[in-house]
This record gives sequence, C-alpha cells and structure tokens, in this order.
Amino acid sequence: PKVDMHNGHIIGGEALVRWQNDKEMIYPDQFIPVLEKNGYVIDVDNFIWNKVCACIKMMEDKGIEPVPISVNVSRMHVYQEKFTENLKNMAGEYGIDPKYIPLEITESAFTKEEGSLFKKVQSLQGYGFKFSMDDFGSGYSSLGMLKSERVDEVKIDKTFVDDIATDKGKVLLGNVIRMINELGIDMIAEGVETKEQADFLKENGCMYAQGYYYYKPMPIEEFAKLLENSAR
Repeated sequence: PKVDMHNGHIIGGEALVRWQNDKEMIYPDQFIPVLEKNGYVIDVDNFIWNKVCACIKMMEDKGIEPVPISVNVSRMHVYQEKFTENLKNMAGEYGIDPKYIPLEITESAFTKEEGSLFKKVQSLQGYGFKFSMDDFGSGYSSLGMLKSERVDEVKIDKTFVDDIATDKGKVLLGNVIRMINELGIDMIAEGVETKEQADFLKENGCMYAQGYYYYKPMPIEEFAKLLENSAR
C-alpha cells in the first residue's frame, strides 16, 4: 500500500510479485533476471497486469472507490512491438480507467532507445495511463528525464531515505524533494521503515510513502479488503 503520511489514508498500491515454492518465499531479484534472459518476464508482466485489472474491476463492482495500483514494466517488455496496444486492449477488456494502472519503469530503462520509448509513453499518456519513474536516483538519467514531460511521478529510491541517518544524506534528500516539488511532479518515497524517516519526509514536503513503517506487502485480496473496510 501507498499512504498519505499526513492522515494515514491509503492512496494507492503497487503490485509486487513473489514466488512461493514448497520451502520458502523467493524474491524478484532472485528470479526476474533469469526470466528477463529467457523472455518469460513478459508472461509474468501480463499475469500481474491482469490480476491488477481484475482487482480494480472487482472493487468497482462492489461499489468500493478504487485507488491506483501501479504495475512494474520490465525493460524487455517496453520495447515489444505491441506493448502499447496490449495495455490499451487490457484496460478496455476490463472496462477500467487507465489512470488506475500507473506504469512503473526504472530510470535505467529510459536510457535505452529513448526515441522509441518516448513515443510509446506519449501514446499511452494520451490514452490516460500515468508513468512513474521507479528507483529515482539509482542511476544517471534522472535529472535529464525530469526536465521532459514524460514522467508523471517520481519514486524516490530507498537509498536516499536510508541516508538521512547522515547529515549529508539529509541535505541531499531535502534538496531532491524541493526540486521535484518545484518542477510540479508528484513523488512518493520508497522503503520508509521508521518514524524518523517519515517525519523527515513530511517536514521537507514529501506527502506520500510506502514501506514497512506503514504496511508490509500483502495479498491483493487482503489489500482490496483493507480498502473496503476503510471506506465504511
């Protein structure tokens, strides 16, 4: 879940993937790179997107006001010929507004074949999809992307949040937040785990966050139930 730190309300979510085998939970960094190499990551993306669309549709059918649930898009998938067409068709099949399915793309993906990517971003934005730059600050393309109008939201990487333990880290994150606000771009901080981190972010002008301090990852059905209960 993503929360408004000023009132604790859930304002959205992010769909994550986990692999539960017989013995343990396997996390994405252990299997996604393998799936990217053999091409199966596209099937995983499609599975997750369908689950999210079905969840949003279910909430609407129950009369629950849905919130945006962002989905991660693999770099391999972005450059597929029918990437934009498939997303538009999926939203149409479920009859849901694309604004409820923000697309998270890592900043490193923006450095490859920029012209091709930007055309797809423009096409999908025109259809109503929003784009979020994931892991902002973990690479080198961040600032160049911010001056374009192709990013609707920035997700501040957890490394920035963790670094407020140092004076330099506080200065850096404070200025990053100010810059993003002055550019008029929405932002959310990732990996917020302590009250100190949440307080610093709020004091410096970042309103939204996700992380263990507020909620741990949960099954999508539990997330829908959480929204249903909060709406009562």
